[in-house]
Amino acid sequence: MSTPGNPQRQAIPWATVPLLLPVVALAAGILGASFLQYRYAPAFLGVTVVLSFLVIALHLRPRPDGKTANTASVLVLLAIFAFGGWYAGERHPLNDERHFSHCYAPGDQLLGTLTAVRPGERLTTTEVRVTGVIRQDSVHPAKGNLLAYLPSDTVAIGDEILLAAEISVPTGPLNPGAFDYAAYLANKNIFHRTYPDSLEWTRVSHRSALTLTAIGDRSREAWFASLQPYLDGDDLAVAAALIMGKRDLLGTEVKSAYADTGAIHVLAVSGLHVGILALLVTQLLRLLLPPRPVWLAVRAVATVLLVWYFALVTGLSASVQRAALMVTVVIIGKSMNRNNNIFNLLAIAALVMLVVEPKQLFQVGFQLSFAAVAGIALFTRGLQKLVYLPGKLRIGWDAISVSTAAQLGTLPLSLYYFGQFPVYFMLSGTLVIVFAYLVLALGLLHGFLAGIGAAGGLLEPTGTLLRWVVKVQNEFIFYCRQLPGATLQITEFGLLSAVGLFLLIACVAYLVFRPSHRARWAAMSLTGLLCGYWLLGPVISPTPPQFTVYHLPRKTLIDVYDGRHGIGIGDRVEDRQLIYNVLPSRERFGTDFAAHLAFTTDTILPAATVAYPLLRLLDRRVLLLDRNARPRLESGLPEVDLVILRNGFSPRDLPVDLPEVPVVIDGSNPPYVADRWRETDSDVHVTAEQGAYRYVITE
Repeated sequence: MSTPGNPQRQAIPWATVPLLLPVVALAAGILGASFLQYRYAPAFLGVTVVLSFLVIALHLRPRPDGKTANTASVLVLLAIFAFGGWYAGERHPLNDERHFSHCYAPGDQLLGTLTAVRPGERLTTTEVRVTGVIRQDSVHPAKGNLLAYLPSDTVAIGDEILLAAEISVPTGPLNPGAFDYAAYLANKNIFHRTYPDSLEWTRVSHRSALTLTAIGDRSREAWFASLQPYLDGDDLAVAAALIMGKRDLLGTEVKSAYADTGAIHVLAVSGLHVGILALLVTQLLRLLLPPRPVWLAVRAVATVLLVWYFALVTGLSASVQRAALMVTVVIIGKSMNRNNNIFNLLAIAALVMLVVEPKQLFQVGFQLSFAAVAGIALFTRGLQKLVYLPGKLRIGWDAISVSTAAQLGTLPLSLYYFGQFPVYFMLSGTLVIVFAYLVLALGLLHGFLAGIGAAGGLLEPTGTLLRWVVKVQNEFIFYCRQLPGATLQITEFGLLSAVGLFLLIACVAYLVFRPSHRARWAAMSLTGLLCGYWLLGPVISPTPPQFTVYHLPRKTLIDVYDGRHGIGIGDRVEDRQLIYNVLPSRERFGTDFAAHLAFTTDTILPAATVAYPLLRLLDRRVLLLDRNARPRLESGLPEVDLVILRNGFSPRDLPVDLPEVPVVIDGSNPPYVADRWRETDSDVHVTAEQGAYRYVITE
C-alpha cells in the first residue's frame, strides 16, 4: 500500500524476461569450465544429470508448494550452470580427439581451407580450417583452426591450401602488461600457427563462387572498389571500416584518435550499423509498400534478408551476428504482434551465440555489445527526463541520453580493458552517431547504384558527398582529440575495481527502476568503498621499487622505477615497439619515463648509475656484457649481482669465469646464444622464452 512518504514500488517483472537468469547461469558455467581449463567435462555432465533428475522428481510431487517450486527453480539454474560447464568442455577443440594437434608429427603436411584473409605489408595473415593431415601419401581426417602467415597476397577466402611448414604454439606476452595474443587466439579456438616460405605451401584449389562466404567476400570487394575513385587515404580507410567492416587500411594515428575520443566503436561494424540499416530499410519499405498484412510480412522478410546479407558482406563478425539476430527477433515478434522485452532479446541473442560458440563469452566485443545495449535499456529513459527541451531540441538531448547510457553500461569494461576514459564522450559520441548514419546511408546508396551498374555520372554525387561527410567526421574527431584533457588515463583499474563499479552501476539502475532506501545505502556504501580503495590503495600498498629488462628484438632497454620516478636506460626504441611492448608496463606506475640514459653516458642518479660496463640499478650491481663493445676484464670480474648480455655476447668472449649470479639474455641476442650459455651451467634467464626479467624490492 502506498503512502505520500513511501510511494508504492514497482515489482521487478521477471516473468517478462524468462531467459535472463538461465542465460546468466549458462555463462557462469562456461566461465567455470574456462577457469578449470576445460578439464572436467564428464564431471559437469554427471552433475547435470543428477540435478535434472532432482528437478523432475520435485515437479512430480503430488502437491508441490511455493517452497518446492523455488527449490526446483534453483536446481534448474544449477543444472544449467553444470550444463554450461560440460558444453564448454565438449566444444573445446583440444578435447576433440580429431584435432590435428593430436596426430600431427614433424614432416606431416596439413590440408585446409582459408576462412579469413588479412593482407599485410610483408605477409598475409590467414586463418585455416584444417581438414586433414597428410603422412606418407595417406590423408587422415582432422579438425581444428590454424593461423598461417603466407608470403602471398593472392589468396582468397575459400581457397584450399597445403602446408608443409612446421607448426608452433603461440607464446604469451613477453613484456609486462603487453597484449596477450595467445589468449586472444585461444578465444577464437586457434592454438597453433605456422610461417611457411614460398616452397612450404601451395594452393590446391581456388574458392568456390557459390558459397555464402565467397559471395559476401566478392560483394565486399566490389563495394570497396566503387569507393576508390572518390575517396583516398584516411577518408577511404574510415569509410571502408564504417560501411563494410574493412579495417586493414586504418592507420595507427586514425585508430588512436578515434579511441581517445570514445568513437572507436563506429569503425567496427556492430549493432549501431545494423540498427541504422534496419531503420533505413524499414523507412524505405514503409514508403514503397502499403500497410496491408501481406505487405507487412513482405516488409519483415525483406528487412531480415537485407540485414543478414549486410552481415555477410561485412564479414559476419560476432557483433554483427548478435545485432542481426536481435533485429530478426524484434521483427518476427512485431510481425506476430508480440512486444519483446529488450532484456529478453538480449538473452535470446546471448543464448544463441553461446550455443554456437561458448568462447564468445570471453571476447571483448561480445561483452561490450551486450553491456552497451543493457545500458541504453536501463538508463536512457531516466536521462531523457533529467532535461526538458522543447521541439526539435528534444531530439538532440535524446541522442545525448542514448550515448551517455551506452557509456554508463560499458564504463567498467572500458576502464578495465583499455584504461582510459574519453572526457568529451557526450560531444564526440553523440555527433559521431549522426555521422555514422549519414556515412552508412550514403555508402549503402552508393553501393546499390554501383551494384545495378550505374554509370560514373550517377555515382559522382553520392561519392562526392560521401567524401565530404567522411572528411568532416575525421576533422571533427581530430579536433576533439586536441581539446585539453580529452582522454583521462586510468593507470590502475583491476578486476576488483571493475566488479565494484559494475555493482555500483547496477545499484543505480535498480534505483532508477525501483527506488528504495536499501538500494540508496548500497549505492552510497559502494561509492565510499570504491573511493577509499582508489584513494588509499596507492598509499597503503604502493608500487614497490623495481627494474625491468624488456624483451625487444635487436634492442636492450631497462626501466628503473624507484617508487616515485621512472628512468629508461639503453637503446632508443621505435614508436611501434614502444607502444606495444613498453608503454603498457610504464602506465602501471603512473609516472613519466621521460628521462632516458644511454649505456655510453656515465650518469649518477638516485635510482641508477651508469659507468659502462657497470650499472647500479636500485640496490643491484649489474654487469653489462656487449659483444660490440667488449669491456676489459683481464684483471677479473667486479663483484656483481646480475649479468646482462647483449648483441650476441657468448661464453667464449669472456676471458674469466663468470660468478654464480643470474644471467639475463635479452632480445638483442640471436637464439643460439642462449644454448651456448646453458652449456656453462649458468643461471640463465632468456627473455625470448621466459619473458622480461623483473627485479622487485619486496621489503
